[in-house]
Amino acid sequence: MAEQTASETVFVRRTLIATAIVTAVGMAVFVFWTASLAFFLILAGLLLAATFTGLASGLGYAGVPRTVGLLVAYLLLFLLIAAGFVWGGVVIFQQFNDLAQTVAGQIDRLAEMVQESGLSGGTETDDQTIGGLLPSASGLFSSASRAAYAILGGIGNAFVVAFIAIFVSWQPDLYRRGIVNLFPISRRARITATLRNSAHQLTMWLAGQAISMATVFVVSLLGLWAIGMPNAFLLALQAGLLAFVPTLGPFVAGVVIVLAGFADSPQMALYGLAVYVVIQGVESNVTQPMAQRWATALPPALTLGSQLVFGLLFGLVGVALAVPFVAIVKTMVEDLYVKDTLGGYVGETAPAEDTLPPKV
Repeated sequence: MAEQTASETVFVRRTLIATAIVTAVGMAVFVFWTASLAFFLILAGLLLAATFTGLASGLGYAGVPRTVGLLVAYLLLFLLIAAGFVWGGVVIFQQFNDLAQTVAGQIDRLAEMVQESGLSGGTETDDQTIGGLLPSASGLFSSASRAAYAILGGIGNAFVVAFIAIFVSWQPDLYRRGIVNLFPISRRARITATLRNSAHQLTMWLAGQAISMATVFVVSLLGLWAIGMPNAFLLALQAGLLAFVPTLGPFVAGVVIVLAGFADSPQMALYGLAVYVVIQGVESNVTQPMAQRWATALPPALTLGSQLVFGLLFGLVGVALAVPFVAIVKTMVEDLYVKDTLGGYVGETAPAEDTLPPKV
């Protein structure tokens, strides 16, 4: 009778623990879903903090103290923002709007060409079917007023991201200790090492993306200028910025370049396509291998899959921040679960019992 009562007690205890875990996970998912914008702002702040830390570390190799390096990084950020407003201001917004309208017009033109060609079969129903396969210009590009309001509305979020980045990069140990203190004493050293490794991997990933973005911008500007492409600077700028988003970003940039070329002539569109192929060749064979020497690259299917899922759930912000989020999660899963709990990767020899971390 006593044994049966003890078994029932253990069963009830395990049931309550499992229920509590499931409830906690459900609540965490619900909070993340309802406050996804806040979480993405925090993630963007961490990305910017990693950028500041990386710049300060780079200056540290030249003998510059970390504090001075961080101040220089902050100053560069604000100078870059000020230069953007002074140099571009409303004018660059209008230029981007003109470019967007040009590309949107080419999409409508292609839809009309397909409908007027023999591909449609000559019937109205088929014309509508073929036209429906092409992207909607109004769905892809917003008007100038909507873009301006979106940019102005994002200024407040940009300041929030900047201040989060400054606070975290200035006192990283303060926030790291706050997370580590939530775990048992026996696990705190390992959690600290994992957080440091995650921050290092994020910094290295950002360094690789910065190299890719700069390379794409310079090569695009030179190539588009050489072929006489209209709006060469804006097209190169959007290609460089979209290079931050792996896989999907370069594809979108190439489509924009080709459609902008069609506004001039079909021959210019072919030249633009050739420049885009050269850009991707340089990035794939030069910049990406260089970046992957210091940072572990994510599998392409994992990168694209995470972007699709985050894009469907959270929109454009999810697409832009999906890869760094997955990179952080991947590092933590590898350190805390694959290595510590499972004993290592496939094909590796399991460590001796006395080398494993203490069980909690």
